[in-house]
Amino acid sequence: MTGESIGDAAEDRAESFAVDLLDDEAHAPLTAIIWARRLAFTGIVGVVLAVLSIGYLHVAAPSRAMNPLSRTISEYALYPNGWIFSWGVVVLAVASMLVLAALVLREIVPWRSWGSLMTLMWSIGLIGLVVFPKQGFDNDPSVAGRVHWTWTLIAFFSLPIGTSLVCWHHRNLAGRWPRWALRLSMISGGWFIVLTLQTILSALTPIEAWRLVGLVERGLSLTEMAVVVVLGLWVWHDSGPAVVLDET
Repeated sequence: MTGESIGDAAEDRAESFAVDLLDDEAHAPLTAIIWARRLAFTGIVGVVLAVLSIGYLHVAAPSRAMNPLSRTISEYALYPNGWIFSWGVVVLAVASMLVLAALVLREIVPWRSWGSLMTLMWSIGLIGLVVFPKQGFDNDPSVAGRVHWTWTLIAFFSLPIGTSLVCWHHRNLAGRWPRWALRLSMISGGWFIVLTLQTILSALTPIEAWRLVGLVERGLSLTEMAVVVVLGLWVWHDSGPAVVLDET
């Protein structure tokens, strides 16, 4: 084999190797987009299932006997059908993590960021309040009860903060979804402030603010579930067929 033929063969191999690298680079973001869309869809379905399961406890016996205005959602776990509550909360936690993973895959938020961390803490808090359930219908002074309340607070305040951090830099560039997620996060923050004030007033004054704690907690929970759905729709919208075609 002459030096010229050896050089041509080496050049062909180099070109083939370069083409393979380009194919891999083009395929990687396309795969990430497809998986992000799948994770987002699964997460949205999970949130819907969680809403339906917890909503079912409001109308099914024996849990329907509980006053939704003054009793917290966690107290559904104390009824014989309370496993439905625990199941729904765990599904919500997993669904939220799937949506977060979709956001990371779509490169909407870096994995190593405060937005990701605080959003993840929402899911961890949800699992924590299931692992440490409330022990009674009245004010629970036990260690388990205090731990349960701590995890509840962690879950409730983490998601609004995390979503705000994720959406703030995208509110003008990425359309309506980050703006809606940011608005809902602010509403969640408002619910949380009201819940905190109710707790303080009930503990330090004769005002029976706890009589509406169930209403406020349900409003807060529904708003935060809506936040997760909107985050999922954001990924779903930005990972649609048109985007996939652009990446190919």
